Amino acid sequence: MNIALLPATLLTCVVFTTGTVLAQPWAATNSAPSAPPVAQLAPAKPFVAPPPQQPPQALGQLPDGILAFDSISKDYTTKPGEMEAKFNFNVTNISAGEVIVSGVQTSCGCTVAQLTYPWKLAAGTIAVIPLTMNLAGKSGTVFKSATVLTDKGQKMLTVKANMTPPSTNPLTMGADREKNRLIAAADRQAVFKGDCAKCHVEPVIGKMGRELYTTACGICHEDEHRATMVPDLHALKVTTNAEYWKLFTVNGKPGTLMPAFAQAQGGPLTDAQIASLVDYLVKDFPSDKKKVVDPHAGHAH
Repeated sequence: MNIALLPATLLTCVVFTTGTVLAQPWAATNSAPSAPPVAQLAPAKPFVAPPPQQPPQALGQLPDGILAFDSISKDYTTKPGEMEAKFNFNVTNISAGEVIVSGVQTSCGCTVAQLTYPWKLAAGTIAVIPLTMNLAGKSGTVFKSATVLTDKGQKMLTVKANMTPPSTNPLTMGADREKNRLIAAADRQAVFKGDCAKCHVEPVIGKMGRELYTTACGICHEDEHRATMVPDLHALKVTTNAEYWKLFTVNGKPGTLMPAFAQAQGGPLTDAQIASLVDYLVKDFPSDKKKVVDPHAGHAH
């Protein structure tokens, strides 16, 4: 037993007499593991909410001195059987900077502009805005508008196609007109429904003042071959004022083709649009001062 313990005794003595620390397998099991270093985090910054984004502001009319057009209105007389009318508006950037055209909004899907957007016009550039009107299913005089939208403002152009029919058939034309009259007599608001909405509702969205008149009123009242019951608003033989125009625009006129345009009456126009339309009519349409008419019994539209 003493001989068996001798090596362990000698080993222990060597460790303590020499002062040399040898690898001791038991030391790793008895000592606690050192903790890993803790990363120091920077103090958190207070959260600051970004300012609310403002909706883009709608641009108004294109100011003078930006784009010069050879004309803001074009007429075209078709040949018999021709199914398209083409219009070219020459435009020059007379400003000192670039003008970006983002689109051309037409009053009806039958009229389109053959352009690729965004269309950039450098200063001094002379270009052409081509418009094509599809005349399928149309007759007589067709009146449309096209609003050029740019980063500097918008400009409205108008086009008119005078269609030459292959043959004149008064019986057919009269039958179509009578059919429309009967539909309107049954429901004055029918013009704002179904397929009719493409020409009488969609084009007026967002329009104000003169542009609104062109798209909402001119489509009927400016037609050279309008029905006899549709009056010429430029030559009314009555005294007109803001109350007069507002009354018939909001409520229409029962017993006629004139619908009610106010949204509250089933029409497409907001109160703000009606106010802008009334303001335009008061300022730009003549009034016969010789006659004074109560608008509640008057003869409008």
